[in-house]
Amino acid sequence: MISPSILSRFRIGSSVAIRHHRRLSSAAGELIQTGIDEGNGVAILVLNRPPANSLSMEMNEEISRSIKNIDENHPKVQSVILASSNAAIFSAGLDVAELIAPDPGRLPQFWKSLQQVYIDLYGSRLATVACLTGHAPAAGCFLAMACDYRVMYAGGTVNGRKHEPKIGLNETQLGIAAPPWMGQLLVRTIGFRRAELALAMGTLFPPHTALEIGLVDEIVHSDTEESSNDDALQALLPDKMKDQMMQQNAVLQQSYIQAARFAKVPPQARVASKMLTRSEHLEDMIAKREHDTDHFCGFITQEEVQCNLREYVQKLKTKSKQK
Repeated sequence: MISPSILSRFRIGSSVAIRHHRRLSSAAGELIQTGIDEGNGVAILVLNRPPANSLSMEMNEEISRSIKNIDENHPKVQSVILASSNAAIFSAGLDVAELIAPDPGRLPQFWKSLQQVYIDLYGSRLATVACLTGHAPAAGCFLAMACDYRVMYAGGTVNGRKHEPKIGLNETQLGIAAPPWMGQLLVRTIGFRRAELALAMGTLFPPHTALEIGLVDEIVHSDTEESSNDDALQALLPDKMKDQMMQQNAVLQQSYIQAARFAKVPPQARVASKMLTRSEHLEDMIAKREHDTDHFCGFITQEEVQCNLREYVQKLKTKSKQK
């Protein structure tokens, strides 16, 4: 059975009088830029925390807030594109600053904010499409997997530089492990043996391999022709994001096409079908939330794990200086 607390997030609301196009932005430093097209039932959430959309507690809270805002205040919207303002990076994953020498009072709240993103994104009544022009390692991969559909750039150039995005749960390369619920999401996405090996090795998959194993649903080449949805996409994008987001036009176009397809499916049937496969896992998260938080906080504060994280950050600094 799905609990009433979960069902309340999947209600299909009655329509209300709202402007055809309405662009919104978050009050909390505009970490998420939002565009809404009531007429076509599509919205877009643009991750906007430079340079790499790393997931701090505030970023997690803003993602959840933005999803809930559309869910509760825009009943005509049936699908959402999750994209990045940085064409080269979808999200680099957890903010390492939250993990190294963490504040004991903040750490549990940080982790619960990530759990809440899982509950709100994976369990949303909205059909979600991840627009992956850039890299999606670690928790960036988690954000993509929590969506209903994933569109990935096949590779080419971004900002005049050669670029091939990669995706995967690569936590072991940092000296830590993906949390059980995140690892199990990978298992459900690509299958047991592939996930088992990928989790152990911290594998990051290039686009064609990600498509082959089912980690993404579609890849898009840069020479993909513009579709007739270009005007609708332009209208959907937040004003501040238009110029930089149109660098991702081909991938955005395909993401919009899939989001529009989702929006045309009768929502009661679509949400019910979605929950057939997801309610059990959402219930499990809610039931084990405190235990999962205690486990994470105990694990991440171990001296060996802290040492691994410090070494990882030092390697990043060294690599950056060499460029």
